[in-house]
Amino acid sequence: MNASDRLASLMPIVIKDDHLHARWLNTFSYLEYVGFRKIIKSQRADVLSRAFLNHALEEGGHAFLLKNMAVKVGGKDFDLYTPETMLCAQAASAYFQNLDHGCDEKFASLPDFERSKVVYLYVTWLIERRALDVYGRYKEALGASALSAQLDELLGEEVGHLRQVEAGLAADNPDHATHAPGLEAFEQGLFETFVAALAQELAPARPSA
Repeated sequence: MNASDRLASLMPIVIKDDHLHARWLNTFSYLEYVGFRKIIKSQRADVLSRAFLNHALEEGGHAFLLKNMAVKVGGKDFDLYTPETMLCAQAASAYFQNLDHGCDEKFASLPDFERSKVVYLYVTWLIERRALDVYGRYKEALGASALSAQLDELLGEEVGHLRQVEAGLAADNPDHATHAPGLEAFEQGLFETFVAALAQELAPARPSA
């Protein structure tokens, strides 16, 4: 079973328990917040375009949406990003941080300005592809619930981000076809580590065979 399917198999376990469900939502809210923060930090102010700002604001909006959902499901304790209000918080953070660092090392030979732009494009490309898969599967797992409808705008914006970054890679990184497979494999390995940590944390809640 690949990591995406394994994560999908954990979703029903999470959704049936309000406390676990709120922790799940808060974890992904935190990851969206990290993405928002990284976009802003990745670019100098003098080149921070409307497109960058819009992307950052939408990622911040996703963090806010998922946070609101977490509070709705689990109560006011989930208004903060404390370890006990998330699922495998350290592994979630490590996934994003290691992806960012790995992409930065991949393009370490480029001048600072060029590297920051290329790293932003690749990290965003990898994250958006992953987010669409995870949120799409999560929406399916929610079925016709009220929470499911709240994900529609988020998914639409993530599709838009992916299209924008793919256009950026096509324009600014002619070696994309060469770089992409290795970076996809790198992200896959990091995601597998995160899902393994999540599965271990959820093991006590899994029904016995």
